[in-house]
Amino acid sequence: MSIKKYITQIFFKNGYILEEAVNTDFINRFLKRFREHYVSLDLIRIGGERDGGYLVPDILSNVSHCFSPGVDDIADFESHLSREYGIKSFMADASVESAPLSDEDFFFIKKFLGTHNEDDFITLKSWMDSSLEGDEKDLILQMDIEGAEYDVLTIESAETLNRFSFMIIEFHSLNKMFDRYFLQMITSVFEKIYRNFSICHVHPNNCCGASSLNGVEIPRIMEVTFIRNDYLERFKRKSKLVLPHNLDRKNVEKFDDIEMPSIWWKK
Repeated sequence: MSIKKYITQIFFKNGYILEEAVNTDFINRFLKRFREHYVSLDLIRIGGERDGGYLVPDILSNVSHCFSPGVDDIADFESHLSREYGIKSFMADASVESAPLSDEDFFFIKKFLGTHNEDDFITLKSWMDSSLEGDEKDLILQMDIEGAEYDVLTIESAETLNRFSFMIIEFHSLNKMFDRYFLQMITSVFEKIYRNFSICHVHPNNCCGASSLNGVEIPRIMEVTFIRNDYLERFKRKSKLVLPHNLDRKNVEKFDDIEMPSIWWKK
């Protein structure tokens, strides 16, 4: 038995699986597509100055409802939408009993988003269909569901996602992109989104650091804002992208900030 095989078996018996890291050429292909779909837009900050605040395109006058799966102990984003724009928010999370704040524009269900409708789980499409009276397309998706975003974005169709004017999605465990199977999965997810959306902002969450291999640095958690492409003609700017944006703030004050690696956005 080779030393490599022996070490692999030892790790497996202790609950770990060793895999060869993906060739960074494949990650660079993903990053090239990411850069190609990154556009320059005027942005505003909605929510608080720390975690729970996001940079979004200034198109909120066109939006009627926000879908916000993943409920924490703050609702600064949804409160700002209600207070300043009269936007109603549908909120979902089976791990808590109610929305963190009382607001006549908040509508909460005690369910997780998932790949099927059963017990504590509901699909995004079913949630939208049961919450709205018509086939509205001026919606927001603000999703922070601790890694379950990959299940949701894999199962939902591009047509369902296309009902959102813009989407803010927090992507977790991105250090797993060095595993080729995870990279294949997340590549498929992003290619689905690219059918109808472009990226207008990315911000690394400074809670969990970054990973690097062969000069490729990947923040472990990132907030990505997507805008539907039919808005681009009206709002796209010719000016160059600059990160960090002047409205960006650290998610966690006590930790050092993470600067978004230029390979993700600089053309």
